[in-house]
Amino acid sequence: MNSNQPEDFLKIQLRKDRYEYFSKGILSTSLHSVGMDSNLVFEIANKVEQIVSEASDPINKEKLVQIITSEVERVSLKIAERYTVFEGEQSYKPIIILLAGVPGIGKSTLASQLSQRLEITNIIGTDMIREVLRQTISSKLIPELHSSSYEAYKMLKPKLNPILRQSIVGYEEQCRHIIVGVESAIQTALYSRENSIIEGVHLAPNILNPSILAENHVILILFYLEDEEEHKRRIQARGTEVEFRKPDRYISAFPEIRNIQTYLVEEATKANIQIIETSDGGKALNKTMDKVWDRIVMLDKQEKKKKKKRKQTPD
Repeated sequence: MNSNQPEDFLKIQLRKDRYEYFSKGILSTSLHSVGMDSNLVFEIANKVEQIVSEASDPINKEKLVQIITSEVERVSLKIAERYTVFEGEQSYKPIIILLAGVPGIGKSTLASQLSQRLEITNIIGTDMIREVLRQTISSKLIPELHSSSYEAYKMLKPKLNPILRQSIVGYEEQCRHIIVGVESAIQTALYSRENSIIEGVHLAPNILNPSILAENHVILILFYLEDEEEHKRRIQARGTEVEFRKPDRYISAFPEIRNIQTYLVEEATKANIQIIETSDGGKALNKTMDKVWDRIVMLDKQEKKKKKKRKQTPD
């Protein structure tokens, strides 16, 4: 028999007369999504495949989840708990992840990797929100909107631009305009229960509405890069055909970018916002995954408590 025929695949019973086929690839993706180490992923996937293949009859989906959870528990109770939530009703939704940080520290790369691991397709950049606002608001009306975040101070009226902290004042003014669009996107995601990632330099903790940050379904993480030389090397490596994003522009404004990063770290510390250093991208991603999954598990527990309470409360 041709080994590519479905008859050779391991069947999982969904209903009395309906089946699906066990896939190590899908299982591996799911285990990656809950933060399991790659080496363990393949070990667990192979073990589960062996158990399923040795079953005398096709097992059902519920039994498969039990088998997987049991095998995962052998290596990590925390990961097993996450997997149970992942394969459950996902009543925790939505989770809205805000990733802040200055240009050149790996923020966009981490956002992309996080979206793949968590299977979140809705990703919004604050730069995109700024571009939309630029199309609708004249540069004569709000000139600081029509500049980069680190050069916005050059567009401010003299009375708004102090001698000290110029780059910070300009950055704050631009953020105040863009945060309106960010908060609208957050409210839309909350209403539609859509898992989302919003990333960008404009997510200043002290400018975001405190009620947004107090929302359990929203988690803000600030990325920063401690080593100045490494930061400069990363910016220089960002070759692009888009003129306003050419590395030279970032290098010439590097002191302002670093000043904004220092400011963001200070504000995040005051607000007790999670701060993650990005010199090691792999470690930064794992830390971010841990923080996000801690929040997801918390939300899941809250929803289960609410559901249990509703059942116990008479009509």
